[in-house]
Amino acid sequence: METDATRLVLITPKALDPKAFAPVLADTLAASDCASVILDLADADDEAWRAAATTLGPVAQSAGAAFLVHNRPDLAVSANADGVHVTGNAATLAAAQTACKPDLIVGAGDCTTRHAAMLLGEHGPDYVLLGRLDSEDDIAATHNLVEWWCELFQIPCIALCAEDWETVDTIVDGGADFIGLRDLVWQHPGGPAEAVRRALAIAGRRHERAA
Repeated sequence: METDATRLVLITPKALDPKAFAPVLADTLAASDCASVILDLADADDEAWRAAATTLGPVAQSAGAAFLVHNRPDLAVSANADGVHVTGNAATLAAAQTACKPDLIVGAGDCTTRHAAMLLGEHGPDYVLLGRLDSEDDIAATHNLVEWWCELFQIPCIALCAEDWETVDTIVDGGADFIGLRDLVWQHPGGPAEAVRRALAIAGRRHERAA
């Protein structure tokens, strides 16, 4: 998932009907160059997770986006996903790496402090997510945390943009490899496709300024 340009990572709504959401996801991916889609259904039961993974995974993959599942290494393997995004401590990350490596992506995150990010980074995930996929409300990454990480570490970061479009601008300016988007896309008044085009335009302006 390494890249020289800021790319998008889409995080699914926490509650969805897979069959109804599949065309929405397809249209959104067609409107942008997304690196990956992370399936995050919060506290849904196993049947709901499996139905969503088997329905949405092929949609993401056919659009050229890696399909990851949140905290379900078992499902990542059985549903032919491209990887898993894990939250928790180093032991959780290590267990996911044992289950999924070397064939699948294993990213880690929910880091709102430098200390938390460093602890996970020491164990060599494929990326670190800065910000938090909270059970209630997502918590955005801060510009300072993103800038600090990008200056010191080789491991790519996904910076979660959870609050408003100004957050996207500041996070991209911080040098994030990827920007993670959820409600800003799925709840955008103009629709998800317009939202991802807006995010790509912001990323493009950052690289024009850096040139």
